Amino acid sequence: MTEARHGTAEDAARRLPEWSVVAAVGAVAVVMFSIPYWLRPLFYYSGDNPESFVPVWYHLGAQLRAGHWPMMDPAGWYGGNYAAEGEYSMWNPAELLNYVVVSLFDNLAAASALVNIEFLALLAMGVYLLCREYGAARMPSVVLGLAMPAGGFTLYYAAAGWPAELMALTWLAWFWWAARRHVRGALNPFVPFVFGVLAMTTGNPYAALGMAIVIVGICVELAVRRDYRPIGHLVLTGICVAASALLAFLPLQLVLPVTNRQSLAMISNDMFLVPHLGDLLTSSAPSYLPGIVTWNGAVREMVPSTYFAWFIVPLLPWLRFSALRRAARPLTSVAVISGCYFLLVLGPSNLWLFRWPIRLVEHLYLGLSVLVAVLLSAGLAHDRPRRRALASAVLVVVAGYLSAALSPEIYRMHLLVTVLVLVLVAVAVVTYRRYGPRPFGAVLLAGTVAIMSYQTGKIPTGPNPVIAGAPISVAQVRQGASFARGTILQLADQTPVRSQDYADGDLLFGNESLLRGHESINHYSGISYEKFNAALCMTYKGEVCAEAFRALWQPVADTGVPLVDALRVQTLILQRDLLPTIADQPPPPGWQVVARDDVRTVWVRSAAPPYPGRVSWASAGTQVVSSDAQPESELVGYHAPAGGGRLLFARLNWPGYTATVDGAAVPVRETDAGLIAIDLPPGQHVLRLSFSEPGLRLGAWALGAATLVVLAQTAIWWWPRRRRRGTLSAGGSGWQEEPGEDQPAGAGRPRWTR
Repeated sequence: MTEARHGTAEDAARRLPEWSVVAAVGAVAVVMFSIPYWLRPLFYYSGDNPESFVPVWYHLGAQLRAGHWPMMDPAGWYGGNYAAEGEYSMWNPAELLNYVVVSLFDNLAAASALVNIEFLALLAMGVYLLCREYGAARMPSVVLGLAMPAGGFTLYYAAAGWPAELMALTWLAWFWWAARRHVRGALNPFVPFVFGVLAMTTGNPYAALGMAIVIVGICVELAVRRDYRPIGHLVLTGICVAASALLAFLPLQLVLPVTNRQSLAMISNDMFLVPHLGDLLTSSAPSYLPGIVTWNGAVREMVPSTYFAWFIVPLLPWLRFSALRRAARPLTSVAVISGCYFLLVLGPSNLWLFRWPIRLVEHLYLGLSVLVAVLLSAGLAHDRPRRRALASAVLVVVAGYLSAALSPEIYRMHLLVTVLVLVLVAVAVVTYRRYGPRPFGAVLLAGTVAIMSYQTGKIPTGPNPVIAGAPISVAQVRQGASFARGTILQLADQTPVRSQDYADGDLLFGNESLLRGHESINHYSGISYEKFNAALCMTYKGEVCAEAFRALWQPVADTGVPLVDALRVQTLILQRDLLPTIADQPPPPGWQVVARDDVRTVWVRSAAPPYPGRVSWASAGTQVVSSDAQPESELVGYHAPAGGGRLLFARLNWPGYTATVDGAAVPVRETDAGLIAIDLPPGQHVLRLSFSEPGLRLGAWALGAATLVVLAQTAIWWWPRRRRRGTLSAGGSGWQEEPGEDQPAGAGRPRWTR
């Protein structure tokens, strides 16, 4: 009776449609990856999330809700060229929708958690489908689909602080799955094209690199099998996906001459964030903190950045590696792709524009997840159980020892997780031998959730300076900035700032300044504007040196106007730690003190700027009659004396600006700080200053043309299959259906064969 019920349950599970299993994986992932947020509400709000991404998501979402889609906003200064920044994904529909959702939140830590958990769930679903595509059974595919996103780098780096990495990896996994199905004839070319464009328009260059490696790997597999016809289809799809790179990256390429980014393209090795082979061999030790050169000169990680999954290395003695040769589908492409990533992970710290090889460890684990799922689908070996058990125990204990050797101060944690992994491995093996693969898979899943919960609740072991005190509430920050008037400039250094100073919004860095609700000069930027940042001694996230205060009162070029006026600054925040003497002095004429405490002094202008719009200065005798200023254009009515005049704008001269006077083109010049200056002809005229992001039009045309090509390719792919299906349904030609995806070996969706 028990066996009959067991058989009935197995049959029912196999009859489940594949889409329902994929949806279930996503639902479980949402609950599972909510655990870190429940344990630590700031878990998904560290590093670049509060300083760069989440505040700008909030800002862009509000702009979209107001009906404006900003490619470049002069109020963002060196961080306002959003299209050129790339990783703010101005052309990715999934991310634009998320921006709108984020803008509805006041608690930005919760908003960040929502977006990152969403993409962790999408990644879990993509990994599951990828494992199935290569012939893995359902249960191992579910296990690896949920375990791979719980890896150390994906969870602690990508989801917690570098969401562009997570989004790129997610769409890459879906592209790989779709491309592999396409070359098998099971999926039309439009689907991999869509996922490829979604990956490319994240603006993360590792997505482009990953898709190139995936295409090469699949082509090698097809060539080895001498199946050359699908190669042409895949390459054509890949070329069309590559065309979307013009939209994502061409604006960046065309503005590079004025940025700081061009100096990063090099091949070198300073060992920063370069993992070692030993770090990969201990990837199943949950408390292993790699000995890697990292932030602020540290030579050891605070988080388990190279952790993969607790069960993979300990189960190696039990796996049937012969299953890789007898796999239901060839694994050549997985081997090629994983091999490429293995070499890159152990490569130099800088390889052209690709920096910090640890970023690629999760791509390596993506391919290894497929191999492990296929191996687990073959089941565990039954012979020589004592030797295999001893080998597993040795692997776990050695990994525990290496963990303790690198960070002995937390030896109790190492001891606890080592014992926990030993117990989990023993329970998993015994469960498999007594009850079969499904209960075995349930143990692996339960262990994954337990280990992840322990990790995220205990590591880092103390207060994490990367996340402590990040401003969370938009309303609280705006309440703390009620004194502000007009454009804000903050002169501060982040090093001595206390946690509470962040939370209250007294001092904000990077894109946190967007939360004040006022235009702010301090921003976060991956590219910056070289002349402007040099003039203010300003870093990529808005920190300055003490010399910045003196520079503010120096005249701009031959205008005679001080830089603080040229920038139209109305609120000046002076950090006491950076400028202790100046913070106690009375302000210059025309300014007044509105706040002073042990953290900062705030000066505000007594009068509004003398010119309308973004005009910040006019030469002697030149009258500015009117100004209609929009983010990407400005219409200025003026009257200049007989010798002509000159106007200065509080705008950076990003490539793409043009100017006309009554329709006739005039040159756009810039000051030594990068501000726009226009020489005017005499008389009463109208000056039009316009901005058009360079490369966007070409990128849009390229994407449109690529879409048409793929649609034509899809029609060519689909038409003969439609005719063939019609013939088959008309008259019994000896065709039959292959086993579907309910089979243990994961033979793929039903397709026709003789």
